[in-house]
Amino acid sequence: MINAYLNKKDLYATVASIVYNNDYWDNMEHLEDGTANPEGKKRRSNMKSVVLGLLYGRGTNSVAEQIGTSYQEAQEIIDRFFDGFPTVKNWIQNTQEDAYRNGYVEDVMGRRRRLPDLKLPAFEIEDLNAKEVAGFNPLLNTAGKKPGIPSPRVEYYKQQLLKKPNRNTRVALENQAAAEGIKIKNNSGFISRAERQCVNARVQGGASTITKLAMISVSKDEELKNLGFKLLLCIHDELIGECPRENAEQVADRLTQLMIEAAALVCKVPMKCDAEITSRWYLSDFGDTVKSNYDKLVAQGSSTEEAWEKIKMDNTMIKESYLREMVNGTFDYVIHDDI
Repeated sequence: MINAYLNKKDLYATVASIVYNNDYWDNMEHLEDGTANPEGKKRRSNMKSVVLGLLYGRGTNSVAEQIGTSYQEAQEIIDRFFDGFPTVKNWIQNTQEDAYRNGYVEDVMGRRRRLPDLKLPAFEIEDLNAKEVAGFNPLLNTAGKKPGIPSPRVEYYKQQLLKKPNRNTRVALENQAAAEGIKIKNNSGFISRAERQCVNARVQGGASTITKLAMISVSKDEELKNLGFKLLLCIHDELIGECPRENAEQVADRLTQLMIEAAALVCKVPMKCDAEITSRWYLSDFGDTVKSNYDKLVAQGSSTEEAWEKIKMDNTMIKESYLREMVNGTFDYVIHDDI
């Protein structure tokens, strides 16, 4: 995986070539000669869903649904992935074992995510009929309260649940116990969620830490200050800021450099960073959509006035002056970087 980045190859196509036992280019959207490769595009997309799904804590059912295949086929793909990349499997298992032992996980900089639900028992059983009874406390030499004696049925239900029954049998046991005044609290959902969060917290927590390191570098950088740059927002792995128009290109280059260097502090895999210069955030993507809809209306026979009125009606929250720029294709390109 690291070599794929070092050699500037596509990660998911590289992984797919191992899992599907074929050539690297068989898993790309286009072959090496530029020919369209729809099957390769599908294999690459499937592998992206598998890799990210496993790292974000998805199970086989979820992966199968994501790639549009059966449970068995999805499990076979996952097994081949782990066979081809056993270190990933070990890393996931070690992460979960450490979380069970410590009650937390750490990202690349040691920032912790606490997961107390991992310490929960699978089931908690309480006899609601076992009232507290009056008793004598010899330590305090006073009358006090002591717990009531639970029904022997509590132990019965405990033994039944230790057999790990299927869902239908478990639900039937819970209903039967409730009818007898015995409450069974099933913690398996909380535990499963915490298990998924183990790996997810390290992956996405690591990405978050790298972004925060980048924000510190950007906020302290004298060159950016001299260029009039101000950091406005951080959205996931994206930094958005503003500067004088005439300094936009220099700021974009410097911002990109700082974000990549921030990642290099904690990760040996080389990062990429895409910069975009625009007058309003997200305007280019949204503007392209607006103009495309406008052009489509005109092509379908609407007059330019009718098409304009329809665009205004569909985008009442947007200033007309902005919409006019989008329709005319004259909008400029706040600077934002995502790492």
